[in-house]
Amino acid sequence: MNKHVFVSYKHEEQEFVEMLIRQLLAAGFKVWIDTEQLRAGENWRESINDAIKDCFALILVISPESKASQYVTYEWAYAQGAGVKVIPLLYKATEKLHPQIENLQYLDFTDRARPSWDKLMRRLFELQGEHQPHSVIVSRDAPTAVHTAVAALDSHNAEERRSALKSLAQMNHPTAYAALVGAVQHPMRDVRVDAAFLLAKQTNYKDAAAVPGLLDALSDEDARIRTAACKALGDIGDGAAVTELLRVMVKDNDSNIRWQATGALGKIGADAVPGLCEALRDEDWKVRRSAAEALWPMHEAQAIPALAEALIDRNDVVRQAASGALDAMGAIAVPGLIEVMKTSKEAMVSRAAADMLQKIGSAQGLEAVQKWNASRTAGTGNTSRLGTW
Repeated sequence: MNKHVFVSYKHEEQEFVEMLIRQLLAAGFKVWIDTEQLRAGENWRESINDAIKDCFALILVISPESKASQYVTYEWAYAQGAGVKVIPLLYKATEKLHPQIENLQYLDFTDRARPSWDKLMRRLFELQGEHQPHSVIVSRDAPTAVHTAVAALDSHNAEERRSALKSLAQMNHPTAYAALVGAVQHPMRDVRVDAAFLLAKQTNYKDAAAVPGLLDALSDEDARIRTAACKALGDIGDGAAVTELLRVMVKDNDSNIRWQATGALGKIGADAVPGLCEALRDEDWKVRRSAAEALWPMHEAQAIPALAEALIDRNDVVRQAASGALDAMGAIAVPGLIEVMKTSKEAMVSRAAADMLQKIGSAQGLEAVQKWNASRTAGTGNTSRLGTW
């Protein structure tokens, strides 16, 4: 029986492919990948042909880059010609795929928060001819204790499900870890949520595989679970959580949870900035304040225009939070504030940016304010000081 999975991809998807390989190995599959080094060799075509003929499935990672790659195209075309099943994974939205690929059923991995690992593994086991009767898939050669725990995850007894997850978390074995990852995609919500918290704790909040279950937890009726989910998502820092955390920051009926979501977004950093900048224009001043406070520790230059606009917010608390965020940036904020001061169509925003530059006090900023004031004075014919708005 052919034993390995061939992964065809472009090097731009390296980070995703590394995660894909970890998932495949944890499920017990052998993996063969076509590296850039191999392609640079003299006999790359012969090596690839042999590897494809000996695999039972070729996983095609689809992106605009892989679509344009002659090597990737050769690999999937050769696989189809050799009668090997091709499984397309849509990693990035890609237009005008080849008709032979477009007609295949693909697995959607564009939603980073909810990857289709379980569907992929099920399809691979089907192609390999192995039966996996349970919701969570593990390698056949996993220890008996792992198989027992995985079977219990489908129990109708909630306590048995919880006990099984705890057992998996305590086992020091790669298949137990893989089972926990799989449990985050379990059909039962309580299994997904509990598995996510256990996985996050076990990996010291380093593994983004816990994110889907933690996102489920953000909608839990128990405020303590929603609070813990916000904290865990912030500690993991994966950008896939931004949309849901913004929703919680804006709409949750518990002010403490809204504050926790704000803090989590602040930890995530750059991926959260566009959404937070949009929140700075929300009708609710509390949301605007939370957005400014989330941006405060980030020191992200892309937030400067929105924070500069918030300097003239109708609510003094929002203005103070925006000022604090810009002041905390210090020199980082200076170029962006100079640009706002010079180009804003709102005189009050330009003036507020100038005042902020004076508060920061860098030589570059002070010089720019002086020139801006001089140009304004010359333009109006007014020799009085333009220091207020």
